[in-house]
Amino acid sequence: MRLRPAAALAPVALVILTACGHAPMPQKAVEAKASEAMGKQIGLAPIVDCPGDLESREGASMSCQLSDPNGSDKKFSMTVRVVSLKNGVAKLDFALDEG
Repeated sequence: MRLRPAAALAPVALVILTACGHAPMPQKAVEAKASEAMGKQIGLAPIVDCPGDLESREGASMSCQLSDPNGSDKKFSMTVRVVSLKNGVAKLDFALDEG
C-alpha cells in the first residue's frame, strides 16, 4: 500500500458509529468504519485489524494495524479515538501514526 506523505500525518474525517448506551463498539464495526474512512483518505481500502472492542466513552482510543489488501507485507499503525459520544452516537477520528 502506498501512502501519500500528507495522508500519513493527517487525521481522517470524523465517522459516526451508533453505540448502544455505553456498550463497547464491536471490533468488526470499528474495523469496517476505519477501512472505509482510510480508503477515502488514501484511495485504497486497507485491511484493518483492531485488538478488540472500543470503549464507548469520549477520549477512548486504541491502536489498530492496517495492511495492504493487495498482499504487500507493509503494515501501518493507526489510532482510533472517540471524539465525542452523544445520545448513543460516537464520532470517531482515525489517524495514521507517525513513523
